[in-house]
Amino acid sequence: MKLLIDAGNSRVKWALCEQGRIVEQGAVLHAELPSLAERWAKHPVTEAWGACVAGEEVKAGLEAASRHPVHWVTSEAARGGVRNHYRNVAEQGVDRWLAVLGARALHPDEDLVIALAGTALTVEALSADGDYLGGAILPGARLMLGALSHNTAQLKREPGAWHEFPDNTPDALATGAWDALAGAVERMRARLAEQTGRPSPRLLISGGDAPMLADCLTGPADLVDNLVLLGLMSVADCR
Repeated sequence: MKLLIDAGNSRVKWALCEQGRIVEQGAVLHAELPSLAERWAKHPVTEAWGACVAGEEVKAGLEAASRHPVHWVTSEAARGGVRNHYRNVAEQGVDRWLAVLGARALHPDEDLVIALAGTALTVEALSADGDYLGGAILPGARLMLGALSHNTAQLKREPGAWHEFPDNTPDALATGAWDALAGAVERMRARLAEQTGRPSPRLLISGGDAPMLADCLTGPADLVDNLVLLGLMSVADCR
């Protein structure tokens, strides 16, 4: 049994896998990392694999909670039929790379746009031929709304809800943020279709804000839980 760890900016998601399937999974906030040691110790883990974009302190906490040395994964030039066209592979967030690998494992013969909607939103483009062309990074909804609240004197208020035609400032704030995120996704979908000359690609969305983002889009989207962990599972080879 292998332990998979996805340490994001706000939470740590984890899964236990064997014979190509996830048998248990969970998620904790960074402050709750010490609770993982007891939980993981209940299982016959033989290896631990991880991806971390949260910094060295979180990584150290996870290493302390695991009974095994953690194989920390980094972005690569190629794997699993995917060629990484990122100019400097070393600077690419490993969560983005693993999300692409997870998407490829689910849909190996399709053009794909992959969105991770959490603290930040990342939007990646992957062709059916296996070319990962790159992607975009922008603030997530809470970061956008926090920036408006802290830096604009007349907008220091709680956001409301998304509406087609917001008629009050709280709803205008929420609508603006979610429209910006949805627009980034839709533009990437249109650009990939133009690049390949094929119909609109499949869109996969993962992350805590995935359901809300999907509701704001004009085109179809597939919600996929733990896309990064699926990519990590392919790297760890949980057969």
